[in-house]
Amino acid sequence: MNVEAVDGRNRFVVVLNDFGTINGGASKVAIESAYGLAGRGHTVTYFCAVGPVDARLRDAGVNVVCLDQAASLDNPNKLKGAVHNLWNGVASVALSRLLAEVPRETVVHVHSWCKALSPSALDAVRRSRLATVVTIHDYFLACPNGGLFDYQSKTICPLTPLSVACVTRQCDKQSYAMKAFRVLRQVVQNNAIGRPMAPWHFAAVSNFALSKIVPFLPSWAPRSVLPNPLDLEHLPPVEPARSDVFLAVGRLSPEKGMVEFAEAARRAGVRGAVIGDGESEEAVRAANPELEMLGWLDHAQSLKKIREARALVFPSLWPETLGLTPLEASAQGVPPVISRETGASDWIIDGRNGLHVPPGDVAALADRITRLKDDDALVARLGRAAYEDYWASAPTLEKHVSGLEAIYSAVLSRADRRLARA
Repeated sequence: MNVEAVDGRNRFVVVLNDFGTINGGASKVAIESAYGLAGRGHTVTYFCAVGPVDARLRDAGVNVVCLDQAASLDNPNKLKGAVHNLWNGVASVALSRLLAEVPRETVVHVHSWCKALSPSALDAVRRSRLATVVTIHDYFLACPNGGLFDYQSKTICPLTPLSVACVTRQCDKQSYAMKAFRVLRQVVQNNAIGRPMAPWHFAAVSNFALSKIVPFLPSWAPRSVLPNPLDLEHLPPVEPARSDVFLAVGRLSPEKGMVEFAEAARRAGVRGAVIGDGESEEAVRAANPELEMLGWLDHAQSLKKIREARALVFPSLWPETLGLTPLEASAQGVPPVISRETGASDWIIDGRNGLHVPPGDVAALADRITRLKDDDALVARLGRAAYEDYWASAPTLEKHVSGLEAIYSAVLSRADRRLARA
């Protein structure tokens, strides 16, 4: 993508992310947007704590600063890992030095910091007084466990983050001691952000995610929605009604709802398959011994399995900020069945291009699966609409980078006005 920036101006951008390689949604967006920006002629530096570094970054001319640290949870010394998670001093010093050397018109773009860079990175950004954009990939800006979710009851949390009720509630996956640590980190993080002296901007990945977190965002910063990029080959649509396989893709952990999917597929009497693994694997197998467990597949293999499915089931229990697999299924002409309390609901309209289900409601999920099992015409209609709707507004990397350029222009314009008033 070697084309000129949309406003004709090349920017200086520093991208911050815990990891230098793709190991999740935030890293994927951080890395792809970095080389996408470089391809537009912008001067991009990618700053991360944990290697290895994706080769595409340097190939695209991105300047990479990697601290070659371990993620906090991977530190064999748990105490040192905890301290590192609260305040990564090495990252703070290195980032402060970098930001002191860049031009004043630089934009700092923050993606993830909770697994390695720590709140010290946010403190360094604030002290730099540079214009800053923060992408909301999760809810760590507000919620100590990052999910607005009670992992003990497996329900969406109704509490105000850091309220007395929140602080005293054991909602963590592990223990209350871990919850208490996360509360401490949240306090440290909030103090690190403080009230920046330069313009900041928060960019959510879906309208759904923004609606969830906006009550807890600082009032002083503008916010907008910029969907994650998803570059897929525009293939002809499949004919999902010819298949009898109901597929789910994702990490096998309690909040992903894979046990509920397994049980619903068993009740509906359908062929079910799962791509992924994780701590809930035994529970998933126990819920439905007939389920086909495929483990993790590479992206091309996963897309092939999606194209062979009758429907893609996205049963997440927590309020995921987006969820890309329903969009990937739509792009193939495969109808998605999604939890309505996820960011995928921005794209998947109940009864038009997919079906919705209340999170955690096994009976309702079994009902939706049964409807699709028994009605070839419904499967075909939903799949066709999903395909048409997706390709009418596909969230390509090129669109994403254009959106970033618009946000950067706005935040730098605010910085210029503030400087003129000073």
